[in-house]
Amino acid sequence: MRLKKFVNLLKKIGAFPYLVADLKNIRYLTGYTGTYAYLVVGREESYFISDSRYEEYARSILPETVAFVLQKNDFFDSLKAVLKRLGTKVLYLEASSTSLSVYRSMAKRLRGIRLKPGGEEVNRIRMIKDDEELALLRRAARITDACVEHLRGIIRPGVGEWDIAVEIEHFYRSHGCRRSSFDSIVASGPGSSMPHYVTSMEKKLRAGEVILIDMGCEYKGYNSDLTRTMFVRSVDPRLERIYRIVKKAQEEAIRSVRPGITAARLDAAARGIITEAGYGGNFGHGLGHGIGLEVHEPPAVKMTGDLKLKKNMAITVEPGIYLPGIGGVRIEDMVAVTAAGCEVLTESPKDIIVIG
Repeated sequence: MRLKKFVNLLKKIGAFPYLVADLKNIRYLTGYTGTYAYLVVGREESYFISDSRYEEYARSILPETVAFVLQKNDFFDSLKAVLKRLGTKVLYLEASSTSLSVYRSMAKRLRGIRLKPGGEEVNRIRMIKDDEELALLRRAARITDACVEHLRGIIRPGVGEWDIAVEIEHFYRSHGCRRSSFDSIVASGPGSSMPHYVTSMEKKLRAGEVILIDMGCEYKGYNSDLTRTMFVRSVDPRLERIYRIVKKAQEEAIRSVRPGITAARLDAAARGIITEAGYGGNFGHGLGHGIGLEVHEPPAVKMTGDLKLKKNMAITVEPGIYLPGIGGVRIEDMVAVTAAGCEVLTESPKDIIVIG
């Protein structure tokens, strides 16, 4: 179904044959989850190139319209054989997965073949989730919500940031997830003012500190992403103030999500509230990003984003305010765009939480 949709898109723009090299895109189009493969998409038939490690598995899951090609030695020998079978002197390349060095190698090894940029056609399709994808995103979100609730029982003074990160990983794996979507961010005290803080293996939580946790799981290939900011034993009034501002900004942005709104206007819905409160200079990142097979994927939700949201896109909404040397607050949820607004996929409480 997804491959057929992609072929129909290529027919409209006349981009055959098209080489897909990004493994996430190959998984999306075919269901393949191995670590080595290339997919050459033709108008009537497509070719899947991989080696002997994946032959039996690939043959068992590939659609009838996709022929398996066993790579015995060099990839370019297999690719040239496929292009000869297709009778073509042109090959469209997936822009996002073709570096300059790869392009040069291909130009050298595929003499007589015209290489053309293929753009981001797979990503255009991937932005709109189907029912199966939305169900997997909901499940990943539920597991992450459950993990947040679990963590509330172990966060207290003296517990290490690293201990919490390890607990997150263990929880995910024991609840049917392959892995975390990314290295969890567990940032306590002043470290929480750094949006992409690296969790410390030494730092212990102290009473009176803020703790910001950015976490997510990968469930059957699909990712979750959630951030909650909590307080250990007591709340610093400065951080309580910015918490309320961030929460208000996020609520306004979520209310604004709907088909047709541009990413820039959505970003502005939250950023305007933060700026009006006097903290515009303390919110330096975009409001959010797409989520699915990758934890960060199109569309980007930022100040310069002119892309319009469409039904069944899945994005994050994650405003934040960061005060260097003091601490930071970020609140992040996943939402799916619906016909009239959005469905909030993550449901962990967002009121000010004092624990420990």
